[in-house]
Formats: sequence, structure tokens, C-alpha cells
Amino acid sequence: MKIPCITGPVVLPVDVPQKNVLFRSRKIINGGVISDIRYIVYIDPRVYAGIEELHVKKSVGRVVGRINERLRLDGAAYILMGPGRWGSNNIDLGVNITNSDIDNTAVLVEIAREGAAIHLKCPIVQYFFQDLVEGHIIYMPVYPDTPESEFNEVFFEESKNVLAELLPDDKTFCSFIKLIDVQSSGAYAAVVADPQNQSVMCYLTFALKG
Repeated sequence: MKIPCITGPVVLPVDVPQKNVLFRSRKIINGGVISDIRYIVYIDPRVYAGIEELHVKKSVGRVVGRINERLRLDGAAYILMGPGRWGSNNIDLGVNITNSDIDNTAVLVEIAREGAAIHLKCPIVQYFFQDLVEGHIIYMPVYPDTPESEFNEVFFEESKNVLAELLPDDKTFCSFIKLIDVQSSGAYAAVVADPQNQSVMCYLTFALKG
């Protein structure tokens, strides 16, 4: 079962070692606190933009849906990170998913790289904002190339991809979709999102799951 976000006042921790910070964001629509997140689904915008076959690009969303369902059955919370606009009608501007493909995610992140054609100026409300609110899904954009994002490039590039282990039939998508089992390093991911101060932090926590 997905871990619900906690409503009410939110305070970002100040004692997290820099090496444990995965990313920050200064823009947020809704807030809360989610801990004990085991998985991160990461689709690098640069890799996604390089997919030349249209049928492969269109299939990425279907694989995300299968990951979503598998992790639901496992009762595992996860963060979903990908390029541009999730659910965009333009396949080049974001992964073509529906709400049912992502409804089990705890945190939805839209990534924009510097120099990319994708700009995150328009709010996600034009797609399925109400679904995110009702599903208690925290949403945020992240800009890895800006200093305030503190994007942990090393973590996302060097972490092992376990997609083929969980979904063997989708192993051909390992080049495009990375499924990171955070627990394999003895940690969990946590997200603290403060909408009042427009500040979000995702970080590794090594506290025992309680």
C-alpha cells in the first residue's frame, strides 16, 4: 500500500549530510512528508530525448504502468522521475502515461535539463492535478542544472538498475528506464516538501523502517 503524505506544517531537516541529499526543488504544488521509500524510477531526459524509434518512445509509458502495478502488489513506495510533462499529448515533451499508470507513486518529479526543448513553466494542473491531490501524490519539478537543485548526478548514474529483475519481460527497456532499489544500499529515500516556503528535499535515510 502506498504511504500517504502527511498534511500540516512541514519543516525540512537541517542535519542531512550533503552526500545523502538526492535533490532539492524550490517549486512545489502540494506538500507533505513521505519516508521509507524503497524504489526510485528514473528516466534520464537526455536518454529519453535520444530514443529515435517512435514505437519505443510510446512504449515507455506502458512499462512505467507495469512497474507501478508490480510495486503496488509488493506494497512498496516509490518516486517516479522523468522528463518534462508526464501525460503530455506530445510524446517529445513527456512520457505518455495516464493516471492509472502512476497512481501508486508517492512522489512525481518532472525533470528539465538546461538547453532542453522541454520547459516546465506551465503547471501540471492542465493534465491531472486533481488526480494527484486525491491520490496524495507529491508533485514537483526539478532542474538538475541549477545550483539550488543539488541534484546528485552520481547516485542516479551509478545506482544499479533492477528493472530486469522485477520485470524480466521488460529488460529491453533497461537502457531507457532505471529502477533503483534504494534499500540495496541499506537505506530508504525520504521526501520532505514544504509548500509554504516552496522548498523540497529528497534524501537518503539510514534509520530502520518502523
